[in-house]
Amino acid sequence: MNGMADDAAVIVVGGGHAGVESAHAAAMMGVETILVTGDPQRICTLACNPSIGGSAKGQIVREIDALGGVMARIIDRCSLHVRFLNESKGPSVRALRAQADKPSYVRVATEMLHALPNLTIVAGLVDDLIVESGEVRGIVTSDGRALRARRVVLATGTFLGGKIFRGEHTEAAGRVGEAPALELSHALRRIGFPTGRLKTGTPPRVDRGSLDFSKMREQTPSETPLMFSYRNAPAFAGPQLSCYLTPTNERTHALVRDNLHRSPLYGLDLIKGIGPRYCPSIEDKVIKFSHNPSHILFIEPEGWDTNSIYVGGFSTSLPESVQLAMLRTLPGLEDAQMLRPGYAVEYDHVPPTELFASLETRRVRGLYHCGQLNGTSGYEEAAAQGLIAGINAARASQGREPIVFGRDEAYLGVLVDDLVTRGVDEPYRMLSSRAEHRVVLRHDNADLRLSPLGFGIGLLPAEAYDAFVERREALEAGLTVARKTRLRRSILPGPKGGSVADALRRPNVNFQDVAADFPVEPAIAERVEIEFKLEGYVKRQGLAIDRARRAETDPVPDGFAFDAVRALSLEAREKFARHRPRSVGAASRIPGISPADVEILAVALHRARATATA
Repeated sequence: MNGMADDAAVIVVGGGHAGVESAHAAAMMGVETILVTGDPQRICTLACNPSIGGSAKGQIVREIDALGGVMARIIDRCSLHVRFLNESKGPSVRALRAQADKPSYVRVATEMLHALPNLTIVAGLVDDLIVESGEVRGIVTSDGRALRARRVVLATGTFLGGKIFRGEHTEAAGRVGEAPALELSHALRRIGFPTGRLKTGTPPRVDRGSLDFSKMREQTPSETPLMFSYRNAPAFAGPQLSCYLTPTNERTHALVRDNLHRSPLYGLDLIKGIGPRYCPSIEDKVIKFSHNPSHILFIEPEGWDTNSIYVGGFSTSLPESVQLAMLRTLPGLEDAQMLRPGYAVEYDHVPPTELFASLETRRVRGLYHCGQLNGTSGYEEAAAQGLIAGINAARASQGREPIVFGRDEAYLGVLVDDLVTRGVDEPYRMLSSRAEHRVVLRHDNADLRLSPLGFGIGLLPAEAYDAFVERREALEAGLTVARKTRLRRSILPGPKGGSVADALRRPNVNFQDVAADFPVEPAIAERVEIEFKLEGYVKRQGLAIDRARRAETDPVPDGFAFDAVRALSLEAREKFARHRPRSVGAASRIPGISPADVEILAVALHRARATATA
């Protein structure tokens, strides 16, 4: 096949959140891109939870948007319930979360892709990779078509070796009614990639008309429009609907315990994959947290024009009849009619330690992995990786260096660094606690951190960048005015005549309190307030960032012989050889590595460099 012309510069395999961001990024950056997906009518389907964002995940969506990605713009156009989380905890962990009209989400995502001039969408399952001399050269579909490209992004979701479970019933599928990618799993193993099994699940859906919401606790949406995207004007996409909370009880738990012998996860022992720690099934909740007499469930609408209600927190793979009986033990669901039972999905993943921080594989040049293939859980984590893989595949095709985000630059950097440095032993979920520099990685300042880069690489359009520049200049002007403007009255007991900035630094003063002396647009005034309130924390964080950066600039050569450093513990040598850290800083983040081992490695690297230059 040598000498054949390439069909595209980049091929993306998979039409979920990772694949959509990857294909969009590559096409927007001006390279010919092919997206291969099993069903082009189900692009970007919200297969499980009908929501986008939340704690830490909301920051990821905002960062994707600041760079020029699409997830934020999609959800803003179809959100039916939006509100901020963690507002009482401060701006560094405040996060936006929105429920989506699921049909609209697919439609909007598909429209955005079809509007891209450099993108071709192809229906098909991928069975094999074309690899020549250690470099990817394309893909082969299940019907025998060969599509050639020197950059291939795999975004396979739960379809890679996918298998679903419900009670005694099992079938090969990536989702209900959709075929899995079985041959591609074999192809990856044949090339030499190790694989493991992970598991996720989805809860039953119930008919809205069969529920009694008066017995549940209501969660109302925001009264004012809240947008993920900097590029969308504040406006509700449609009617805002309430969500509801209802608890499990001892009758619910008794049904779980009485039917464990019919559970694929427990009694039947059919599921071997590891499930997500932070989104456990109801079976796991009852067994592993037996001391809790109740668990809160989230009753969430799936759309404006559908009666389907999602029972969040109730993921299960028990038989359908048992699921219905369990649902009817819940307050407000005594007469529930089930539209679709829940099920578990088990799928293959490749350890992300097989990747460089660019998400290119170490084993095959030009091949990129993203999303659940890397062992992550969640739409937002998948989209973030897809964006990074798409950017770097496009840049590689243009002969440019990859973009790698630092842990102090973005949640995207924390996510990728955790994956490639530490690996996964369970589905990875982004948490704000994973970001040691979260005080500078806020929802409000994602554009300041990332929009110049997005524009510079050709992903963020000029009109969006111009709007960012206007916001940045308005913020800088607001900060200056706040420092110079003296209050004409005392906001709180204390000396009069202080500046607006001094007042905004106080914990119980907000921008509305100083509006009479600070007539700045509310959106900018709020950002000014955040900057002053966090000023001291940011300065202290800057010192920690400087220390971390020094460690990151001490590189570890690709072929460094860790086994030759006999002063290292045997465990450290084995872990360094397996994880292949790119720097001393990355080496320090490998689980189980002691500070002494890090110091020994740093000394060994210094000696190696001295010997090489002698």
